[in-house]
Amino acid sequence: MPKFKILRIYEVPGKDQTEASDRMMAALELGVERDYHMSDYIKPADDKLAKSQRVSLKPPKGWGALILDQLLGR
Repeated sequence: MPKFKILRIYEVPGKDQTEASDRMMAALELGVERDYHMSDYIKPADDKLAKSQRVSLKPPKGWGALILDQLLGR
């Protein structure tokens, strides 16, 4: 079975790398890293020269959200 690398890109504010790292670690501990999440990319694990492709790793909508979308025309 082939393997893939999935890269998550975060944009974290900070005056230097240490402060940004500390903020990211705190966000991970609190479970709010999605606040800093920017995008996701995927590429084959064994091909170092392959170009990464952008992907969406959002979970699918639940049935309640789908019903609201239908009712409200979103």
